Amino acid sequence: MISNCLVCNKNRFKIIWNDKIRSGKNKFTKKKEIIYKCLNCNLVFLKNRRKKLENSLIARSLYNKNSSIKEFIKFHKPRELKKLELCRKFIKFKNKNILESNCGAGALLIKLKKEARTTNGIDDKYYKDYLEQNGHNYFSSLNDAIDKKKKFDIIFSLSELEHKYNPIEFLKKLKKLLSKKGRVILRVPNHENIYSMLLGNNFYKFDFRTSHNYYFSKKNMDLLLKKIGFKIQKKLGFHEYEFNHLLAYIKSRKRVTGNYKNLLKKKDEEILRKNIESSFTSTSLVYIIK
Repeated sequence: MISNCLVCNKNRFKIIWNDKIRSGKNKFTKKKEIIYKCLNCNLVFLKNRRKKLENSLIARSLYNKNSSIKEFIKFHKPRELKKLELCRKFIKFKNKNILESNCGAGALLIKLKKEARTTNGIDDKYYKDYLEQNGHNYFSSLNDAIDKKKKFDIIFSLSELEHKYNPIEFLKKLKKLLSKKGRVILRVPNHENIYSMLLGNNFYKFDFRTSHNYYFSKKNMDLLLKKIGFKIQKKLGFHEYEFNHLLAYIKSRKRVTGNYKNLLKKKDEEILRKNIESSFTSTSLVYIIK
């Protein structure tokens, strides 16, 4: 029996998936998994949510090469710095107390260290020594920072909400840690993206995974943030792949992780990327909220 929707409190659902889903980088579950969609706000979620995989160290060890500091920096640094540069257009980081939740080895914190007042990170204790050696303050959890009565001007949570067993509880904790004029920079994968629209189940069979309890899109994210009491300062589409990548995916109907042909020129790629982002059919959504 499903309770009311986490976001809109309605009770109208549809099963959109009843098959195996990814359980690792190139692995799939042995049994079929049911995935529901709310027919009111379009929130998508696993029937069998996993609390254990909220631990980023466990999830990274399953879905990346490993969870080491070296692998984290190699995989995440280029991705996260692109998001940082996007946010710089709308928010200033100089002399701010900055917290990154789910920070791993702190790729963003290292970049921001010279301009911020303080840089602070939350993740598994595996990363504690590395973060402190690089001059960042470490917290074991949001509760740890709340108990220490900390407040932050800017809080990053870039690839985290979709993993949470209880996203509402998580967002309320972020709100407690925010200073009076502070901002949260939130990034979530966008379920209603151009890949899913064009590829359907050929995309979902690789995108659905055990580590994502929820799949958000613009409509339900807007409702969820309003429900918590956040105000949206800026809402952005953020597309993480070239259109050439999408064309290769369409042709192969499989995840494209290696090299692919570049059929479009860079100037055409840029036009398409801007249109995808402005229509919110991008692979990610970025919210700056207060």
